[in-house]
Amino acid sequence: MSIWLTYLGMAAVTYAARAIPLLVMRNNPPPWLALWLRYVPAAVFTALVVPALVTTSGAAGRVLSLGPAVLAGIIGALVAWRTSNAILTVVCGMVSFWVIRMVMGG
Repeated sequence: MSIWLTYLGMAAVTYAARAIPLLVMRNNPPPWLALWLRYVPAAVFTALVVPALVTTSGAAGRVLSLGPAVLAGIIGALVAWRTSNAILTVVCGMVSFWVIRMVMGG
């Protein structure tokens, strides 16, 4: 029975965290909040991508590793910056990663 109460509590907290801001701000958010929210996608994307590029999992846990993913990530970032094309960015990043891995022998 207590596991179901835990599930219900987690669901209520999750729902409240998403519903309360929508109910409080029925109109456009204040300018300071809108400006702050503009940076959230870039911050989340960086937090998800950078650790995957510069660390590897080993016996000692996650360690800094500057392997082919870093160079492929830089190439992908340059393609994204110059073209603003998501599909081309992914294709160029993956192809460059595979080529760099083959050349490095990894």
